[in-house]
Amino acid sequence: MERFSRLACQAAAEGSVLLYNEKDTLPVKEDTNIAVFGRIAFNYYKSGTGSGGLVNTRYVMNIIDALKECPGITLNEKVLAAYEEWISENPFDIGQGWGGEPYCQQEMPLDDGLVETAAKESDVAVMAGGEYSQKPIKWP
Repeated sequence: MERFSRLACQAAAEGSVLLYNEKDTLPVKEDTNIAVFGRIAFNYYKSGTGSGGLVNTRYVMNIIDALKECPGITLNEKVLAAYEEWISENPFDIGQGWGGEPYCQQEMPLDDGLVETAAKESDVAVMAGGEYSQKPIKWP
Protein backbone atom coordinates (compact mmCIF):
# COMPACT_ATOMS: atom_id res chain seq x y z
CA MET A 1 0.00 0.00 0.00
CA GLU A 2 2.84 2.41 0.87
CA ARG A 3 4.41 1.81 -2.55
CA PHE A 4 1.18 2.85 -4.31
CA SER A 5 0.86 5.94 -2.14
CA ARG A 6 4.41 7.05 -3.07
CA LEU A 7 3.72 6.37 -6.75
CA ALA A 8 0.48 8.39 -6.65
CA CYS A 9 2.27 11.32 -4.99
CA GLN A 10 5.05 11.18 -7.59
CA ALA A 11 2.55 11.10 -10.47
CA ALA A 12 0.66 14.08 -9.01
CA ALA A 13 3.87 16.07 -8.51
CA GLU A 14 5.14 15.39 -12.02
CA GLY A 15 1.92 15.95 -13.92
CA SER A 16 -0.20 18.41 -11.97
CA VAL A 17 -0.45 21.59 -14.01
CA LEU A 18 1.33 23.07 -16.97
CA LEU A 19 1.41 26.86 -17.12
CA TYR A 20 2.80 29.45 -19.47
CA ASN A 21 5.69 30.90 -17.47
CA GLU A 22 5.42 34.54 -18.45
CA LYS A 23 8.22 36.80 -17.17
CA ASP A 24 9.82 33.86 -15.32
CA THR A 25 7.22 33.98 -12.57
CA LEU A 26 7.74 30.30 -11.82
CA PRO A 27 9.18 28.89 -9.74
CA VAL A 28 8.05 31.39 -7.14
CA LYS A 29 11.15 32.88 -5.60
CA GLU A 30 11.86 33.34 -1.91
CA ASP A 31 10.68 36.60 -0.36
CA THR A 32 7.54 36.57 -2.50
CA ASN A 33 4.23 37.83 -1.16
CA ILE A 34 1.26 36.00 -2.68
CA ALA A 35 -2.38 37.12 -2.74
CA VAL A 36 -4.57 34.01 -2.97
CA PHE A 37 -8.16 34.39 -4.18
CA GLY A 38 -10.89 31.76 -4.28
CA ARG A 39 -12.74 29.84 -1.60
CA ILE A 40 -11.37 26.47 -2.71
CA ALA A 41 -7.90 27.61 -1.61
CA PHE A 42 -9.25 27.53 1.96
CA ASN A 43 -11.83 24.75 1.77
CA TYR A 44 -10.62 22.03 -0.57
CA TYR A 45 -13.43 19.86 -1.81
CA LYS A 46 -13.69 17.05 -4.28
CA SER A 47 -16.76 16.62 -6.37
CA GLY A 48 -17.93 15.21 -9.60
CA THR A 49 -21.47 13.97 -8.99
CA GLY A 50 -20.16 10.57 -9.98
CA SER A 51 -17.74 8.06 -8.59
CA GLY A 52 -15.30 10.87 -7.69
CA GLY A 53 -17.61 11.85 -4.85
CA LEU A 54 -16.82 8.61 -3.03
CA VAL A 55 -13.04 8.74 -3.22
CA ASN A 56 -11.57 8.17 0.23
CA THR A 57 -8.39 10.01 1.07
CA ARG A 58 -5.96 9.67 3.96
CA TYR A 59 -5.40 13.41 4.19
CA VAL A 60 -6.16 16.62 2.36
CA MET A 61 -4.08 19.78 2.29
CA ASN A 62 -5.57 22.98 0.98
CA ILE A 63 -3.64 25.56 -1.04
CA ILE A 64 -3.34 28.03 1.85
CA ASP A 65 -1.83 25.47 4.23
CA ALA A 66 0.56 24.24 1.54
CA LEU A 67 1.79 27.78 0.82
CA LYS A 68 2.24 28.47 4.54
CA GLU A 69 4.71 25.57 4.64
CA CYS A 70 6.85 27.01 1.83
CA PRO A 71 9.98 28.71 3.18
CA GLY A 72 10.38 32.31 2.06
CA ILE A 73 6.75 32.64 0.92
CA THR A 74 4.35 34.98 2.68
CA LEU A 75 0.64 35.35 2.09
CA ASN A 76 -1.08 38.69 1.73
CA GLU A 77 -2.55 39.10 5.21
CA LYS A 78 -5.35 41.46 4.14
CA VAL A 79 -6.66 39.04 1.52
CA LEU A 80 -6.25 36.13 3.93
CA ALA A 81 -8.14 37.98 6.70
CA ALA A 82 -10.95 39.02 4.33
CA TYR A 83 -11.51 35.40 3.27
CA GLU A 84 -11.28 34.06 6.83
CA GLU A 85 -13.90 36.57 8.02
CA TRP A 86 -16.19 35.87 5.06
CA ILE A 87 -15.83 32.09 5.46
CA SER A 88 -16.72 32.34 9.17
CA GLU A 89 -20.01 33.95 8.11
CA ASN A 90 -20.49 31.63 5.10
CA PRO A 91 -19.44 28.16 6.27
CA PHE A 92 -18.47 25.33 3.98
CA ASP A 93 -21.50 23.42 2.66
CA ILE A 94 -20.90 19.68 3.06
CA GLY A 95 -23.67 19.07 0.55
CA GLN A 96 -26.46 16.60 0.09
CA GLY A 97 -25.32 15.12 -3.21
CA TRP A 98 -24.44 11.54 -4.08
CA GLY A 99 -21.37 10.54 -2.13
CA GLY A 100 -21.84 13.49 0.22
CA GLU A 101 -20.08 15.97 -2.05
CA PRO A 102 -21.35 19.54 -2.18
CA TYR A 103 -23.21 20.48 -5.31
CA CYS A 104 -21.99 24.06 -4.97
CA GLN A 105 -20.11 26.45 -2.72
CA GLN A 106 -20.82 30.13 -2.40
CA GLU A 107 -17.88 32.28 -3.53
CA MET A 108 -16.78 35.47 -1.79
CA PRO A 109 -17.55 38.58 -3.83
CA LEU A 110 -14.41 40.62 -4.44
CA ASP A 111 -14.47 44.34 -3.91
CA ASP A 112 -12.30 46.71 -5.88
CA GLY A 113 -10.50 47.98 -2.76
CA LEU A 114 -9.28 44.53 -1.72
CA VAL A 115 -8.10 43.69 -5.24
CA GLU A 116 -6.30 47.04 -5.60
CA THR A 117 -4.63 46.65 -2.20
CA ALA A 118 -3.52 43.11 -3.09
CA ALA A 119 -2.12 44.34 -6.41
CA LYS A 120 -0.05 47.00 -4.65
CA GLU A 121 1.20 44.81 -1.79
CA SER A 122 1.73 41.43 -3.48
CA ASP A 123 4.27 40.16 -5.96
CA VAL A 124 2.04 37.37 -7.29
CA ALA A 125 -1.69 36.68 -7.32
CA VAL A 126 -3.15 33.17 -7.48
CA MET A 127 -6.76 32.52 -8.42
CA ALA A 128 -8.01 29.15 -7.20
CA GLY A 129 -11.30 28.12 -8.76
CA GLY A 130 -13.56 25.22 -7.95
CA GLU A 131 -15.73 23.40 -10.44
CA TYR A 132 -19.00 23.86 -8.61
CA SER A 133 -18.88 27.44 -7.40
CA GLN A 134 -22.43 28.68 -7.14
CA LYS A 135 -21.59 32.25 -8.00
CA PRO A 136 -18.56 32.94 -10.17
CA ILE A 137 -16.06 35.52 -8.99
CA LYS A 138 -16.61 38.83 -10.71
CA TRP A 139 -13.30 40.54 -11.34
CA PRO A 140 -13.43 44.35 -11.16
